[in-house]
Amino acid sequence: MPNEIAAENLMLIVDESPGTRRAVDYVTKMLGCHRGIHVYLLQLLPPLPAELLEFGGAEDPRQEQQLQSNLHRDQQAWIAAAKAPARKVIDEAVATLRGAGLFTYEIELASSDPLDDRDPAIGLLKQAHEKHCHTIVVGNHTPPWFRKLTGVPLPEHLLRHAADIAFWIVP
Repeated sequence: MPNEIAAENLMLIVDESPGTRRAVDYVTKMLGCHRGIHVYLLQLLPPLPAELLEFGGAEDPRQEQQLQSNLHRDQQAWIAAAKAPARKVIDEAVATLRGAGLFTYEIELASSDPLDDRDPAIGLLKQAHEKHCHTIVVGNHTPPWFRKLTGVPLPEHLLRHAADIAFWIVP
């Protein structure tokens, strides 16, 4: 039986910044038409605002259920609005990767979980480990909300918290 080559999983952080386009271009140049590459395009979303995390509750179970339903609806609307600005860039990234020879099944779209109470970068690293990504590609752009939350640029923060993952930081 011939030796099988294991697939290489790579996570590419995407947002609406020009750095994402440069990172996508860099990935396509580095990977060319290699087979067995799986690219996870991950959109890093900010945490939910405090007012969307929970409500005060209600004594009436029906009212409690209605409040919970309203909160969930508001959370989903906020998440959809947070994802929207990067939609065009993500579509372009998929088209560029497909144009470089990747098949549709080799590209997966995901986003960080704004409901996760951990640091968004820690959640991102957890997703990378779950997807068995050995490389994370990130542009040098840091969303303002991330810098405000952590006090440091995204690439620096990732490097501080990651182990056993290679980083390609694209200027």
